[in-house]
Amino acid sequence: MAELIKVTIDGKEIRVPYDTPLIEACRQAGARVPTLCYNENIRAYGVCRICMVEANEGRRTRLVASCAYPVRREITVQTNTDRLRRNRAMLINLQLARCPDEKVLHELAAEFGVKEAHPRLTRDHEDCILCGLCVRTCAEVVGASAIAFEGRGSQRRVVSPFDDENPACIACGACAFVCPTQCIKFFDENGKRHVERWHRVADMLVCEKCGNYWLPDAVAQTYARKMGLDPASFAVCTNCR
Repeated sequence: MAELIKVTIDGKEIRVPYDTPLIEACRQAGARVPTLCYNENIRAYGVCRICMVEANEGRRTRLVASCAYPVRREITVQTNTDRLRRNRAMLINLQLARCPDEKVLHELAAEFGVKEAHPRLTRDHEDCILCGLCVRTCAEVVGASAIAFEGRGSQRRVVSPFDDENPACIACGACAFVCPTQCIKFFDENGKRHVERWHRVADMLVCEKCGNYWLPDAVAQTYARKMGLDPASFAVCTNCR
């Protein structure tokens, strides 16, 4: 049986397996810990810092990013102190300055009392909060590594190589699925899938039974290669099987 470690979160005591991400322990305890860059299926990145909590392992209390903090010893945690709320409000203010029109940021701003971003910080209306979920999903889940970060500071952005079409992109749409601001969009038209942000246009497969386009050919080829499947197994769509 896996070792269980005692964690006290906002006064509630629970036990979780060794190496459990602290954010998951907080959720198990019923604590509300906001985040913009965390997904339980992807390796933690800890970039948005909104999931910070106050953690005490018996020596001192410090702020830690709960998504990137594995539980390995008994710990006491606070998730909603004045210090944390001020810290989150500051971070949300900075995000709003970059992306003033994003719904997810306005929802967090309302929760933490942020009225609007400081005018001195506001940039032209971006839609990417640089959470890195799309980059990590493409690399770790899809295995394509078709997109990456470019630049530093205020010029940092997510792009395909040379900001051009990258054939490594299989047009699967996983990046759009995990994007918290829904700034990555794709559409299917005339037998092609268009992923505009990455300048990718991919051929779609036609179902032999219903005649509808249903899957990018690059996705079928990738799955067939990785899973040892016959490419012909993708000749019929899921609705017609």
